[in-house]
Amino acid sequence: METQITSPVTGDKGVAGSPGSRPAEEHYDLRIYTLGRFTITRDGESIDHTRKSPAKPLQLLKVLIATGGRQVGVANLASIIWPDKDGDLAQRTFDTTLHRLRKYLGDDHYLTMEDGRLTLNSGRVWVDVWECERQLTNLRSLLSRRMSADTANQINHCAERIMRIYQGHFLASDETSCWSVSLEERLRNRYVQGMLALGRFWEQQGSPGNAVLCYQKGIEVDDLIETFYQRLMLCLDQCGRQPEATACYHQCRHVLAVGLGLQPTGETRQIHETILSHYTHQAG
Repeated sequence: METQITSPVTGDKGVAGSPGSRPAEEHYDLRIYTLGRFTITRDGESIDHTRKSPAKPLQLLKVLIATGGRQVGVANLASIIWPDKDGDLAQRTFDTTLHRLRKYLGDDHYLTMEDGRLTLNSGRVWVDVWECERQLTNLRSLLSRRMSADTANQINHCAERIMRIYQGHFLASDETSCWSVSLEERLRNRYVQGMLALGRFWEQQGSPGNAVLCYQKGIEVDDLIETFYQRLMLCLDQCGRQPEATACYHQCRHVLAVGLGLQPTGETRQIHETILSHYTHQAG
């Protein structure tokens, strides 16, 4: 019987590479969402982002997250946000902007300064990027373990959280900036590799329906990766969904032609032809 991806269990599991378990998202008073959107909530209520929202303070927050969020030098932040200012002027501008950001967020303790380095307080602030990276690290560790019922449940939980958190690329609604590209590409690549590995896992477990979801999520993030289409077509065929598999092939052909000026590889075309023969045989 095919195993279904279930809703997450209460609370987070321990994450490989991080110190012990972490509280659930709702236990943080300030939450920052940057994947596919930019939203800040405090005590469960969204902080209003209108035209009157302070542009430079919010840019400071975004740059801080993009550069790691922990122990980031003031000089580094200032050079990114105010490249035309230096020395005392840059420091005064930074101090004023930080004060405005703290006032906007509503608590000075969300951001801490020590030895000229700024940190977003991970004990008070939840950031979707940080959680997504923790869960992707956790997924990689879980997939390398000897399989058991408990491990399978943890994989279910981890996969559901990753798919829920990753709503799109880092700061997708903003114009692309040189300071945001590194994090955007790293996280996108990790997500793509995670979905490929998770899909393969479900195939090996005899659950092509779960694998279908993984490959579809992968295509949503990067629709130029032909492997996603190949695996998706094969899994749809196994599930008896040949018309969808054929539609997947035509989507692949269109996307590759428009995006890269290429045709599907011979392997992809062969998969499509095999599925067509299955469908024709079943229809007959």
